[in-house]
Amino acid sequence: MTAVAAGPLAGAAHPRPQRWLARPLTTDRDTVTAQARQLLATHHPDTTGPVCCLTTRDRSATFTVGDPPHVIVKWHADEAAYLGERLAYDLLAAERLLPCLRGSCDEARTLLVDYLPDTADLTDLDVFDDLINLVARVHTASARWEPAVREAMVQWRVDTLLTQDPPWVEDAPSWRRMLHLVATAHGPAHVPVGNLDLAADHVRRQSSGRLALVDVETLRPDVTGLPDVVTLAYLATRAHHPRPGPWVRARYLHHLARVGVTWTDRNLLAALGGFAAATGLTSLHGLDL
Repeated sequence: MTAVAAGPLAGAAHPRPQRWLARPLTTDRDTVTAQARQLLATHHPDTTGPVCCLTTRDRSATFTVGDPPHVIVKWHADEAAYLGERLAYDLLAAERLLPCLRGSCDEARTLLVDYLPDTADLTDLDVFDDLINLVARVHTASARWEPAVREAMVQWRVDTLLTQDPPWVEDAPSWRRMLHLVATAHGPAHVPVGNLDLAADHVRRQSSGRLALVDVETLRPDVTGLPDVVTLAYLATRAHHPRPGPWVRARYLHHLARVGVTWTDRNLLAALGGFAAATGLTSLHGLDL
C-alpha cells in the first residue's frame, strides 16, 4: 500500500506497492517512439502511419498514429495496469463513453483506440454537468451488464466484499461502514466500478459531440465510485464553479436518482467520510459543506 502524494486524492491509500514496475519504460521520447514503431509492426501490422510520442513515463507511454492522427496507441509497462484498462473497455462497452477500442495485444500490453483531439470545456457548467452524468453512468454500469458479465464479476459484488477485509487500507471498519452505505444505495448485488483517472484533459469529445473518457487504467471493481465524486469536486473547484462541492454532490445525486439509485444526501456524506477515514484522504474539496 502507498499513499497518493498530490492531487484530488492526496493522502489516500493506494492499492499499488512500491517499486511495482519490473520493467519500466524509458522516458526518452526518441527511444520509446522507435520501440513503439517496432511493436506496431510486430503486433499491429495493419496500423500504419507516422508515429508521434505524446507522453512517456516509466509506467506507460502514448502515441498518435497517422497524419492527421487517427489512432492512439497506449503501451503499458505493467501487465496489471494493461489488464485493468482492457477490462474497463469490456465492463463499459455498452455505455459508449470510451473511445472506440480498435485492438489490443496482451503480449505487447498495447491498446489501440480512436484518436479524439477535442477536449471538453469543463469551465462550462452544462458541460461539467454532462461529465457528472457520465461518471454516474460508470458507477451504475453493473446494473446494465449482460448476465455473462455479471456472472464473471460476482466475486466483486458488495455483499461479497463485505465479508472480506480490504488489504490496502488501515481502517477496515470505516471501509466496511462505507460499503454498507453503498449496498444500501445500489443494492447488495452491486459491483462498485469506479476509481477513474479523471482529469481535465482526459475528458474528450466524440465525433457525435458526446463526452468520452480517456486513460481509464485506474478503474477497479472494488474501490467504489466515491473517489470519483471527490475528484469531480476538485475539478469543479479548479474550473471556478460556484459552491463546487455542494453543487457536485447535488448533481451526482440527481443523475443517480434518475436511474433508480437511492442515495440520500446524508448517506452519501457519511460514505464520503468513511472513505476519507479508511484511506487517509486529506480533503473532500468542499463536498462536506
